[in-house]
Amino acid sequence: MTFRSYVDDIVGLLDRDTDRVVMEDDLRTYTGGDFAALIRQLTAALSEHGVTHHGQCVALVAPITATAVAARYAAARLGASTVFCPDAGSPERLAIFLSRIAATTLIVFPDTARAAAVCGDLRVLAVGEVDGIPDLFDADGPVDDDADDRDDGVTVAADDVCALVATGGTTGISKASVRTFDEYRRLVDLGPTPGRRQLVCTPLAYIAQTMVDTVLLGGGTAVLRAVFTPDVVIDAMEHAAITHVALVEPLVVELVDSDRLPTADLSSVQAISHVGADAAPALRARMVDRIGRSILVNPYGASEFGVVSALAGTDYTATSPHLASSGRPLPVAEVVIVANDDSPCAAGVVGRIRVRTRAQAHGYSVAPSTSGFGADGWFTTGDAGFLDESGYLTIRGRTADRREIDGEAFFPVDVQQALCAHGSVRYAVAVPAPDDAPAAFGAAVIAMPGSDLTVAQLVEFLTETAPSVAETPMVVVDSMPMTEQGKPNRATIGALLF
Repeated sequence: MTFRSYVDDIVGLLDRDTDRVVMEDDLRTYTGGDFAALIRQLTAALSEHGVTHHGQCVALVAPITATAVAARYAAARLGASTVFCPDAGSPERLAIFLSRIAATTLIVFPDTARAAAVCGDLRVLAVGEVDGIPDLFDADGPVDDDADDRDDGVTVAADDVCALVATGGTTGISKASVRTFDEYRRLVDLGPTPGRRQLVCTPLAYIAQTMVDTVLLGGGTAVLRAVFTPDVVIDAMEHAAITHVALVEPLVVELVDSDRLPTADLSSVQAISHVGADAAPALRARMVDRIGRSILVNPYGASEFGVVSALAGTDYTATSPHLASSGRPLPVAEVVIVANDDSPCAAGVVGRIRVRTRAQAHGYSVAPSTSGFGADGWFTTGDAGFLDESGYLTIRGRTADRREIDGEAFFPVDVQQALCAHGSVRYAVAVPAPDDAPAAFGAAVIAMPGSDLTVAQLVEFLTETAPSVAETPMVVVDSMPMTEQGKPNRATIGALLF
């Protein structure tokens, strides 16, 4: 049987659903017919520009638009591996990332044209008008007049390299996990999703790209917005009938605390997922109360292995005994907790988390000294946690962030829990202190609106309620420092404190 890639099947579904709206961004809506024609046009244009054989890697520095998604699909249909590049923070860091993924072609857009300055020997193409760079939409360029009627896709094999997905890069320059076409399909093909309207308003380089693929493969609709703000999300929920949205933790806090939320029409919303950090139970309970119904979801996963577990429904309520957990492992995932000597840990005992999933990558484009990928198929996540007697998985934090205070193990989430229990604390993020610091952790705190909360008051509160962490250096900030992805920026927080 001929192997069909995930893009083959997406294009087939688009051809079937010619008149159904499948994609929407800030500029326009696309029916299945519109979006399939866009993919075929870009496929033909890329082919004419030399993206015509396996072994090429097409990197995209892209905005959150339908044309960016279509350009990636077009490259994949030609057998190239693709990667949405994260915002590396500087041209030098982007150049390092491009070298680590062995990119052969760089695609930029008018909004991201500055990235072309680091292209080196790469072939550089543009989707839209950019001075000095061939435009794949240029009618006077090498694209054939009948591009919309051609199908320049090529046959790919299951074990051809398909996609590289960037890690969050919170501890340095992003790595990129690598999947073949078969492995990538197992990541994004989660079955039918008819009626799902997924909002995507965070960079495509991370989980957003896989959500778009999952929704289109399942027969749903992807609604793209160029930026995140609480107003952007609430407007989409009210006017675009959004059913699902996934945000990193600080962005969910901003959304939940929006002045508009109490009167917003969230009737279409089925799930608001928060990923990428360890939300303290006290924060989770406050968010549930603020929203007023149980639509929050906390998945545990990563770009390397997909989603392993998820806390949702009746387990994610303010009074749930499982509120601190990330739910039970999914049927498609295996999870074990091991001690430092690799022996299994008993229920309730914190150890290192290892996972094995059908959605797993097989490695990194450039492997670090300790990559986590094992020869036995298990991935060591770098996180510490435990499975309780009921099978619920609780994430304590990164193993490297563990600190001992008076002989007892603590993680940043313990400090966050202690601080979020204060009635005037809206949000708190703790980070491990440097080795030469007198304290184990430091924390940045956002106060409730109208509060005159001070560090002295927090110290007094911790002295009474959590004396082990009462000496934690703290700073009250107006907004939480964040990375491009929206995760807490640990380096910036650490610089404020130490």
